[in-house]
Amino acid sequence: MNYAEFRLKFRHFVKKYQKLILIALIIWGLVFLLNLLMTHRTVEPQAETSYEVHTSVIDSSDETPKSIQTPIEDKVKEYVGYCNEGNYQKAFDMLSEGCRKYAFNDSVTLFMDHVLTKMPTPKEYVLQDYSNMKYDKENLYIYEIKYLDDYLATGLTNTTYTFTSERMTFFENEDGGIEMNVGNYIYHSDIKSISENEYLKLDVIDKVVRYSIETYKVKLTNRSNYTVVIADGQENDEVALKLTNETRKRSEITDIVLAPKEELEIEMTFPKFVDDGDLSTALVLSSVRVMEQYSGTEDVPEETIQYEIDNAISKFSMEANIID
Repeated sequence: MNYAEFRLKFRHFVKKYQKLILIALIIWGLVFLLNLLMTHRTVEPQAETSYEVHTSVIDSSDETPKSIQTPIEDKVKEYVGYCNEGNYQKAFDMLSEGCRKYAFNDSVTLFMDHVLTKMPTPKEYVLQDYSNMKYDKENLYIYEIKYLDDYLATGLTNTTYTFTSERMTFFENEDGGIEMNVGNYIYHSDIKSISENEYLKLDVIDKVVRYSIETYKVKLTNRSNYTVVIADGQENDEVALKLTNETRKRSEITDIVLAPKEELEIEMTFPKFVDDGDLSTALVLSSVRVMEQYSGTEDVPEETIQYEIDNAISKFSMEANIID
């Protein structure tokens, strides 16, 4: 086929299928234009969450009642606003009486120290229902608050931002108002439980529950004329918190040794998540020793320590009920 014949056949083809060719060119042009527009389009990122603000992270079927959702949001907004302004007294006054007393010893200064660890500069925040529980027939709504850098205030760009967080607890008071706790404080409970024998009296006075720890105020009385050793590191789990399904060791590593007739008031702290579904049932002193001779443990030969333990006047365990 020569060039002239090719031209004739091509012109004949175009003439015969010109409508189809025109449609194909239009479609191709639209596709090209659409791709061009999509390439240069700026897509705004959209925040995606797998849960709602007032739905518990721990239990997605548990939701804060709608009647108090807005009051909770308003409380947090007002509280963070006061803290950002440095108006610590007004922020402190927003807290429940128990939180002011047991978390901050009724001290605005201690509260201010806490705030500055969380919000050393003006912060934005994110609010999320974390878990809900019931205590003493009262519903407690535990929220996680994340404090983020205020981008407009700092004016920083190309910076990796960090955040701080804490648990806030909300509950309705007798008047229908919303009370608020901060600093991971959940509640305080009077225990007033006593266990005793001829040598030792164990009086559990109260406990303060924070999100991940329980702290017990305890009064110990040595009724004997001998040294009473409750904890000095020579036995396993000398002081423990008994739960329904397990026991927890005491966080402190200090010795507890009572001289003859001595009274001692101390605090004992144990790791315990308030929403772990387990129940604290008893405070246990598992290896109490009444010693006629006691040389201590620091720089004391092992054989001396063991000799004194073997010749203890009495060895026993003691348990005080602490169920609320």
